[in-house]
Amino acid sequence: MQNQDIKAKISVRKARNSDRKAVFNFCKKTWSWGDYIPDVWDKWLKEENGRLFVATINNVPIGISHLSTDKPHEVWLSGARTDPKYRRMGVATAITRKCLEYAKKKDAKVARLVTESDNAAAKALLQKLGFKQIAEFVEMATEKIAKEKSKNSRWAEENETEAIWDYLQNSEGYRKAAGLYTVLFHWFSLDKHDLERFIKQRKAILHINEENKIDGLTLIEDATAQEWHKNTIQTCYIDGDYEAVLEMIKFLKSHCNTMGIKKIYGFTCNHKPIITALEKLGFELPDTTEIVYEKRIWHSSACNSSDKLVRFK
Repeated sequence: MQNQDIKAKISVRKARNSDRKAVFNFCKKTWSWGDYIPDVWDKWLKEENGRLFVATINNVPIGISHLSTDKPHEVWLSGARTDPKYRRMGVATAITRKCLEYAKKKDAKVARLVTESDNAAAKALLQKLGFKQIAEFVEMATEKIAKEKSKNSRWAEENETEAIWDYLQNSEGYRKAAGLYTVLFHWFSLDKHDLERFIKQRKAILHINEENKIDGLTLIEDATAQEWHKNTIQTCYIDGDYEAVLEMIKFLKSHCNTMGIKKIYGFTCNHKPIITALEKLGFELPDTTEIVYEKRIWHSSACNSSDKLVRFK
């Protein structure tokens, strides 16, 4: 059967619990270790601020994608999967367009997602759908946790929120990160309310220079302990020059040593001073980077495209 004939039969609808077996079957080999879709399936089906879509041919599930509404006017797309038997047939295109239509109905102004730097098929599809690359991130990690002597680094105080926000507005790191922070592999816009929350929860580390001015910021989260492994923590955002980052991460490692945390996942924008400092402290670079894409929903409508190995985290 020709691709055009098959394309005409692709339908996209809200996922049902009865789709579980078929979806899990074609997700089994997404990565060498499998996939996280079975772990989030029930949550995605029930959540009020999101929607899980499934693409079908003759009522048989052959693709999925998930959308969540994180903040007013912002949506995040994730979990795009296509049955290997149905690639190059426009399945991912059909589901992504459905996600964008749904987002528009919800009054979203921007949609974002992430994919690996080596996923050429996904990157080509996203470009054709009107998405623009806005930032590049890496997930580094270390288990070298020890007490470290750090200089000029400490937990941020609530009365410093305005000063920290002013620092971010003029920061190269904030620009490199496109104003985003990450929890696991989900990126959010970093606004003043988020900053206040991190500070109140004692999850914001500052570096103060010799002139008593803020010149570095690290935000952390324990979501990795809840979702992945016990006794782990992650950085959500890192900002500053080489020396500032070096000292803040030393401070973090000492904190982890005291708390019995065994591993740090270092999520950061791909900015050389930050990467170099993390490597100096024993963090290992991954083989690929994470590319965050964005689409302003009120712009031109998505165009047609075929899909190969398209996968959004």
